[in-house]
Amino acid sequence: MQNRITATITTAIAAVSIASLLAPASADSVTFDYSSLHETGFPGGEFIAEFANGSTYRTFCLESDEELSVSYNLSYQYSLDTDGAVGGGASGGSPDPISSATASVYLGWLNGDIDQTTENSTAVQNAIWALEGEIDPNSLDGNAEDIYNEAVANFSTSDNAITDNELFSNLRVLNPFRDIEGERFYYQSQIILIPLPAASGLALAGLAAVGMRRRR
Repeated sequence: MQNRITATITTAIAAVSIASLLAPASADSVTFDYSSLHETGFPGGEFIAEFANGSTYRTFCLESDEELSVSYNLSYQYSLDTDGAVGGGASGGSPDPISSATASVYLGWLNGDIDQTTENSTAVQNAIWALEGEIDPNSLDGNAEDIYNEAVANFSTSDNAITDNELFSNLRVLNPFRDIEGERFYYQSQIILIPLPAASGLALAGLAAVGMRRRR
């Protein structure tokens, strides 16, 4: 099971890296919009982060009790961090790192290993929140419960995915903030995959293809 998940994660990293030629720079600003798979009225789910350099990324929330506005093209400043979410949400911790289990769910979604439907966008968000200690795992059911169970069966829930597992080294925590009258306010942190150099992405795609041929 882990070999299959590892292969699909590697493919996801390669695909996103090849498609996104420019990594966001910290001097940029970022705006957010709901993706076409977002469930109306649900506070999380898949978002689209658009940076001032024109690059766009698919993201999910890491915190359940913080807000992120998509109204009127509200622009945020941000940091891209390896150590975790600022503020930590309901589970606490600042920074609050993302786990390898969480990372595996996110990359499984990007790769299409999880069917990309509106229902599953919500299920992925709830699984991520449960893995990050934002909601009670016992509250999950259906696809969210299945996604959660597969993640915890194959990956750590207590490490820092970005620094402790090379599979996830190109993930970052996108921490949006605004400076208002001299005070900094942080908003709902997001999990994001930044691109590899194109050559590295192509190499990973080749390795994934070899792995898939060997398993047939």
